[in-house]
Amino acid sequence: MMVAGLGLPLTVALTLFTERRGWPAGPKNGLLVAGVAALALFYRIWPGPDEAHHLIRYLQLSAGLHLLVAFLPFVDRAEPRGFWQYNRRLFEAFLRAVLFSAVLYLGLVVALVAIDKLFSVHVTGETYGRLWIVMGSVVNTWIFLGGVPENLAALEVDDDYPRGLKVFSQYVLTPLVAVYLVILTLYLGKIVATGTWPSGWIGYLVATVAVTGILGFLLVHPLRQRESEGWIRTYARWLFIGLMPAAVMFLMALWKRIDPYGLTELRALGLLLGSWLLGIALLFTLRRDHGIRVIPVSLAVLLLATLFGPLGVTGLSVRSQARRLRAVVTRNGLGGHVAPREPIRISEDDYRTLDGAIGFLLAHRDTTSLRDAIGGSPPGLDTLADSAHGHDRGRGRWRAGTDGVTSEIVAWLGVSPESRRLADTRSFGLTVRPDSPALRIAGYDYVMTVASGRSVRALDGADSVEVVSDTAPNRLRVTHRGETLITFALDTLLQSALDDLGPGHSGYVALPAGRLHVAAEGNGYRGLLVLTSVYGTRTRRGFTLNVWNGELFLAVPR
Repeated sequence: MMVAGLGLPLTVALTLFTERRGWPAGPKNGLLVAGVAALALFYRIWPGPDEAHHLIRYLQLSAGLHLLVAFLPFVDRAEPRGFWQYNRRLFEAFLRAVLFSAVLYLGLVVALVAIDKLFSVHVTGETYGRLWIVMGSVVNTWIFLGGVPENLAALEVDDDYPRGLKVFSQYVLTPLVAVYLVILTLYLGKIVATGTWPSGWIGYLVATVAVTGILGFLLVHPLRQRESEGWIRTYARWLFIGLMPAAVMFLMALWKRIDPYGLTELRALGLLLGSWLLGIALLFTLRRDHGIRVIPVSLAVLLLATLFGPLGVTGLSVRSQARRLRAVVTRNGLGGHVAPREPIRISEDDYRTLDGAIGFLLAHRDTTSLRDAIGGSPPGLDTLADSAHGHDRGRGRWRAGTDGVTSEIVAWLGVSPESRRLADTRSFGLTVRPDSPALRIAGYDYVMTVASGRSVRALDGADSVEVVSDTAPNRLRVTHRGETLITFALDTLLQSALDDLGPGHSGYVALPAGRLHVAAEGNGYRGLLVLTSVYGTRTRRGFTLNVWNGELFLAVPR
């Protein structure tokens, strides 16, 4: 079904391509048959969406084929106005199809519910799901195709421009883009002032401003030459100037992950798309009158050219992870056909690299690159790889489950088990045991429920205080008018409890209430913090609290 879905944009693009050139039925049908044969080949070699890298490849191909619809009929035609009018009609047809099919679906859902409730005719939940599939894949597509222009050659002399598009671009998209660019500019100033790397979250904002900004630019592109629409030229100039530092910040944030952890398909795709965005911004900044066709054409070429082969995002990622793995093996004297007699203790970072790179190569079934990187072949590597993925030769489906197999390969390399213990990130959870003896509480005036990530204002009048949770330093503060009165440090309490459980502990355990409380005092205030639950992760370097809850007992000065 998913591969058949790729046939929708592919056959539409090929049909429009042949119709525009007036091909007779024979060559036209031959090209369509070739397209369907290509889909059949993809169906044969694509294992399905069970694993992330296979799903990424599908989405990448789908995006590339949809972009073909945007430019293939005009690929060798110097008709800028016709190209814009054609895509404007496709855009309107898409919006109309989504609206009509959604309204039709909701109307039919109401009708089915009415039949169910009024006539006691049971309508199963599957019926609504199947109706959604029919509306989304058949009716929506049918309505969309009804909006595709028939005479593409006549569009070059069509100067019609819907006022609604101008209003939408000028009063909806442009203000949004302006807000996004201001935020990005301020964030750039913060980066320069503080000397910190940009956050990885910036990718979402850069993607939003790129899609919104370029869409707005494309929608108003025919109006840029009108004297009364000077705002469009200003918008376009500052849009692409603003996109350049945004793309650079995105690439910097991405490199912060690539440098220590290597490439994966998503990182490789992000690197390619960030570079493409930077290139488009540079092009339209230096050549303001450049044709807009380069935008969909270059993006489609980028997506389709990196699907398979040595330049594919999977190929780039596999080579990156293999290089990281080979570097660790060489640096620590591991590998070879015979493991060292004495286990070698390696650093935490090197163990993480081994674990991640081996798991990545196993997930991609690339045992050849794995053998080359580790300098040999552990006994039964192919069998181990099959067991890691739960390979079913009848269906050809693979399910990632490489942890145990990775450990076997790391052990074959001669790495000390101590290295894994030090490098492991283990989750832990501590809760109060239900049969714990009651805590004796005396001498406190107030009790309040507190939790991580939440600030609470408590007490009244002059006694009013604020309880502030600082998750990063693992502490709880009681403040009054901005001044800290008491600080509860959770580190000492939890470190003691975790040490009692042993350095290799992971998972959840219930403790007596007396093991999960800490007292503090200051400025005449006294407090007792009793934790009821705490969840986090721990490594050799310490632990991180994710969520905690508890009760705070507070005594105020008289």
